Amino acid sequence: MSYAAIALNRLISLTMTNSVSQLLTILQRVSQAGIRLTCVQLSTSLLEEHWSLERRLQEELVSLEQRATRLLATMSPDERSEVKLGRALFLQMLVESAPRRLRGWSDQDRLDQMPPSRLFEWIAHDHEQLELAQVEAQMTPEEAARYVSASSPLQG
Repeated sequence: MSYAAIALNRLISLTMTNSVSQLLTILQRVSQAGIRLTCVQLSTSLLEEHWSLERRLQEELVSLEQRATRLLATMSPDERSEVKLGRALFLQMLVESAPRRLRGWSDQDRLDQMPPSRLFEWIAHDHEQLELAQVEAQMTPEEAARYVSASSPLQG
């Protein structure tokens, strides 16, 4: 288990309120919907089913983002900080797992010849890296220090 996973498990078990846990779940659903939408948009299918799925995913994404925004608005500054830390630790765990998930795959493969599962993992990895950088950039110095401490291998 990675240090980020251990830190996230500690955070969840010790300090997380119900609303923080709920928002983290919604944020992961937002991420997954965005990844699936990107996969659909990159596929070469011109079938009506393709466009219908793209519309459904866009609607799901908007709905989830609205739920996340509403829930975030009800949170205290401390809860918002916990959301950033929890999300960053989870994303760090996912980014750390990329070598295992993407082992043996080349990003030189043509999209139209790439199996859907491989395309999903490549897009997921790109989304995870981007979102982690965004979350880290939004952290206050105090949040960044907690994040570094929580993900440090020196934590017992």
